[in-house]
Amino acid sequence: MQACELALVMWLTTLTGSGQSQDKRVTLQTEPQPVFEGDTLVLRCIVRYGYTPDSIDVYKDNIVFQSQAGKAMRVDRVPKGHEGSYKCRAWWRSVYFVDSAEVWVSVRELFSKPTLTLTPVSPVWEGEAVTLQCGAHINKQGTQLQYRYSKEGTDLRGAGSQDQHWIPAAGLRDTGRYQCEGEAAGTGLKKRSDPVSLTVRELFSKPTLTLTPVSPVWEGEAVTLQCGAQINKQGTQLQYRYSKEGTDLRGAGSQDQHWIPAAGLRDTGRYQCEGEAAGTGLKKRSDPVSLTVREGRPKPALSRDTPRREIFEGDAVTLSCGVEGGSGGWRYLWYKDSESSPPVYQTDSSSGTGAGYTISAAALSHSGEYWCGAERNRTPLNSQYSHPIWVNVTALFSRVTLSASPGATVKEGEALNLTCEAAVNKTPRPELHYTIVRDGEPVTNSTDSALYSIASTEKSHTGSYTCAVESQGVKKSSQEIHIELQTSWHSVVAVGYRVSFFLIHVTVFTLLLLRYCRIRGSACIAGAKSRKTSDQDQEQSAEGIELSSRAADWS
Repeated sequence: MQACELALVMWLTTLTGSGQSQDKRVTLQTEPQPVFEGDTLVLRCIVRYGYTPDSIDVYKDNIVFQSQAGKAMRVDRVPKGHEGSYKCRAWWRSVYFVDSAEVWVSVRELFSKPTLTLTPVSPVWEGEAVTLQCGAHINKQGTQLQYRYSKEGTDLRGAGSQDQHWIPAAGLRDTGRYQCEGEAAGTGLKKRSDPVSLTVRELFSKPTLTLTPVSPVWEGEAVTLQCGAQINKQGTQLQYRYSKEGTDLRGAGSQDQHWIPAAGLRDTGRYQCEGEAAGTGLKKRSDPVSLTVREGRPKPALSRDTPRREIFEGDAVTLSCGVEGGSGGWRYLWYKDSESSPPVYQTDSSSGTGAGYTISAAALSHSGEYWCGAERNRTPLNSQYSHPIWVNVTALFSRVTLSASPGATVKEGEALNLTCEAAVNKTPRPELHYTIVRDGEPVTNSTDSALYSIASTEKSHTGSYTCAVESQGVKKSSQEIHIELQTSWHSVVAVGYRVSFFLIHVTVFTLLLLRYCRIRGSACIAGAKSRKTSDQDQEQSAEGIELSSRAADWS
């Protein structure tokens, strides 16, 4: 038996020479071509002459693909990557082998890689319907595909025959990366699309519910519920609903307010509002807001910033009005001397700490009784008023006087002193400023000196004088003093002497001029009419000097 085997080996070696053969003693058989992805691929290595090889290797593209003892190789659900050139090699005692001829195995794509499309294209608005379409080209007739859809790697639903996935009303939570997967039924072959991003824009913000006035409120007050939302897409119309403790207060409407005209204890509770974009079905609900209605009615309380200090003209006075309970939003009405009179002032408060009525510079006319009332959200506190406070304003100056020294009548050339005095009622004495006025025009302007001095009086100093005193914005004037100037006899004599001296000189000069003209005759007259030469001018100047000297001697 061993001798026979040795003879066979020697015979085969002789036949093959190099130990290889590509003749028909070893052949490779395949399934009918082409083979589709997912099909079963069977390769059979056939060895002739009835000798059974020890082992058979299958090569793909000259690389060992599979080693086995049998003659057939089976590949279930063959992938596209198994396409290539195949051959089989039969081995005897691991010493010699015989190769089959190469056979090309074509593996066709059963269906293409899916493509996922979004309709409408991203981005989309909240509430819009979005369709995910999974498309693939099927190459083998009769192939049925099953589809799956996923978001961020998580399946949205099980496999089905529908090549679409529908989002009826997109929400912000639907933003993400989507993929679809196709699987050929019965083959296990799956292919996944590239990811596609979907961005969902906010159509309108989550509503915010506000109460006016802020809670707590008092029985009988009007309360407004305001539902506010930011609309991001132009043309979007919102419908509003309001609910208390989950129960609707009214049907949907376009009004963003709900009004409680007179709140009662039964209105205490938790409120919400809901906004719905018309035609989309998209709804958003606000966070709950609590409303507390208190029993009874509060009363305003009035106070003064300095209750014990005396108030003088020019002082600042502040009255404060507050409503017990601490909540804000009150509008305060201020009255003087009569509750039935029209309000003298109105203030608002949003902090709940009260509102002030300030008199920046008190006048005597500000003396009187003051009240305050309050209303909120156009609802008054049932004609509820505070207790009155009496404000008494004292005059800063009781009198202002102007005195003259030595008197209202002074002699020309004498000194005159005007003194302005004010009787100040406030302690400590405030800083005073003085102004002296003559005939309506100031001669000094807002100085800190009460004395106005004239060293030597003259005619221009006569007139009517007053003085004004100013402090803390308060200004008061004195009565008038008329200053007259008295002329002395020395002045009269001096004036008469000067006048007489002047008249004597004029008379003498006139007489001399007449005598001169009489002596000169016609030359005197002609000299006045004819042209004058330089020599004549000098002569007449000399004669004029002579006459003047004579007149001086006579005098």
